[in-house]
Amino acid sequence: MDESAVSSAVSSAPVTEAVGEALNQTVEAVVDEVVPPTLIERLDAFSQTWYGNLLTTVFLIVVVVLLTIFLGRAINRFFRNRFEKMLADGNPGATAFSYLRYLALGGLYFGAFAVIVSNIPWLASGMNKLFAAGGVLAVVAGLASQQALGSMVSGAMILFFKPFVIGDVINMVSEGVTGTVEEITLRHTILRTVENKRVIIPNDSMSSAIIENANHTESKVCLLLDLGISYESDITHAMHIMREEIQHHPDFYDNRTEEDKQKNAPPVVVRVQELGESAVLLRAQLWAKDSGVAFAMRSDLLQSIKERCGQEGVEIAYPHLVVVSDRTE
Repeated sequence: MDESAVSSAVSSAPVTEAVGEALNQTVEAVVDEVVPPTLIERLDAFSQTWYGNLLTTVFLIVVVVLLTIFLGRAINRFFRNRFEKMLADGNPGATAFSYLRYLALGGLYFGAFAVIVSNIPWLASGMNKLFAAGGVLAVVAGLASQQALGSMVSGAMILFFKPFVIGDVINMVSEGVTGTVEEITLRHTILRTVENKRVIIPNDSMSSAIIENANHTESKVCLLLDLGISYESDITHAMHIMREEIQHHPDFYDNRTEEDKQKNAPPVVVRVQELGESAVLLRAQLWAKDSGVAFAMRSDLLQSIKERCGQEGVEIAYPHLVVVSDRTE
């Protein structure tokens, strides 16, 4: 670099400093015009007083609470709308997305609580003392929250391994509880029964229970429909009635493979299940696209088969009591 370039750079430095100083003075002058220095000094002095500190703290807490409420509603609205769209599209990630909503809300509320506590001196000092004696406190808190933490971990395991997702129809075999999975929260799983009641079960119980999932892998189900006829009735005709009524039902699902169809296998399988004391028990395999349809379909068929048997002379068996009197006249 030649001497002229060096001298120009050195001479430009004071000019830059002068411009910066002039700019700072201009900004200060504008601020002084908008907010007089006396007002700023008064506000600063007032905030140092006991009442000023109290009002500042209250104002901050109100702002944090209002902001938390606003963000909580926004998060709820976003996650719910997105979850409903994913559920309608059949997206398998809908269950995990619903679970994330509770994690986001939990993080928001915890952050708001931490901000509020840190701005209340006596409360912050009390919390610090509790944390300082954290050995005993940690043991007590751990024992008290053991089940809650276990449910949270179990909920995460359910989301990871996916034994069931929201919308599945499941049956807790050990408890005899059947319903549709409606929601999976941090602590519990909510099932909606056919009576439209909600059964709330802790996640740790769901994780360790034996679950019968009607929608796992595939949703089609097979129900068994039994019919007991008298020994005097025509078995072949009764089986024919059952096949026709099942096939003609609008919700009937043909579960035959292409190979079965080529072999002319019957769409409905009906067999003699048992020769009972007072009835011949016939059993049909009833296929439907899902468990909800199958339940209504089975109820319809019980009525239609019974009515048709009555019309065509097939007697449905029921217990008879025969009284024999050996009294002599």
